[in-house]
Amino acid sequence: MNRGVVTRATRTCVLAAAVWLPAGAWASNPHLSFPVVLPEGSGLSLRTGLMAPRLEGHWWYGWREEGQEPVVCAPSTCTPPRGVDVWRVYPQDQGGDWQAGVLNGTPGATVGVSEVDWSDALENTTWTTASALRVETTLYTELAEPLLAYEMVHLYGQGSREMQGVVASDTDPAIPSVTESGDATVITPCARLTIQKLEASDSAHRPLEEHFRWNAATGEWNGAAYTLVNSAVWEKGDQGRSGGLKAEVDISGKARFRYDWELWRVAMPSHVSAAGWYRLTFSLDGSAAGGKRCGGYALNTSITEAAVEVGDQYPAVVDPVWNLSYVDIYVRQKD
Repeated sequence: MNRGVVTRATRTCVLAAAVWLPAGAWASNPHLSFPVVLPEGSGLSLRTGLMAPRLEGHWWYGWREEGQEPVVCAPSTCTPPRGVDVWRVYPQDQGGDWQAGVLNGTPGATVGVSEVDWSDALENTTWTTASALRVETTLYTELAEPLLAYEMVHLYGQGSREMQGVVASDTDPAIPSVTESGDATVITPCARLTIQKLEASDSAHRPLEEHFRWNAATGEWNGAAYTLVNSAVWEKGDQGRSGGLKAEVDISGKARFRYDWELWRVAMPSHVSAAGWYRLTFSLDGSAAGGKRCGGYALNTSITEAAVEVGDQYPAVVDPVWNLSYVDIYVRQKD
């Protein structure tokens, strides 16, 4: 699901030349373009001391022709037609600074998550034992007062090679296109991701739910055959431990949680097949008495009343008793 960030679907204009795609220029630290709430006041590294947005570096043209999707192209490859409203797009990998609204939580005041969004690729795709995929989870909340957001546009690429940019006026200096958003994403250092193989076999039959019980003290399901990942953001500071769950700003400028899962690298015990059913659980440390604590933080985040998007193949679930969400997926053996 794509929610919240104002992003224009575009087509790229190529005129007798290759579109300018700078090699190795993927943004490593994208700018926040959609508001974020930090209930515990931590969990995400953001720029500090930014007083006003600043746009610089290479930019693209953008315009819309009547009845058509917006067009984007590098100035070296095109000239906008007469009579259209032309704007600029400054890619995330260029210089400059901008940052959407950030709201820090109040100690003791719970922030209720309205939606838990597992990535569509996870809910609607059957992966293989040779796959490498991003486990992406985004939390949303409704704001009492709107916060600043920046309009973004897709430029090119998909996945790790996708590039987006902020829409701005075709003037010098360029003025970014801003709006107010009544929604925000939520980032908490208490977030934990657990990935478990539910049964040792590679059976395609979905395991029975009653075989598994959540253990808040260990942050995993009792009854599962093997635990591959059990990682919280707070365990290694704001960025998460190396190879573990981390909070980040993605290329669209939205804050989310991410874990890179390379199934082909996993060394399973000899009695456990790599193919079969897995459970991916997003939980919050500090949710239960006697359960895992959230380091030095007091949990102020709740997903007990959150909605989830029901995937075509693998629907996600919210468990309000344990303040968590999970999705079960089947991984098939690579041919």
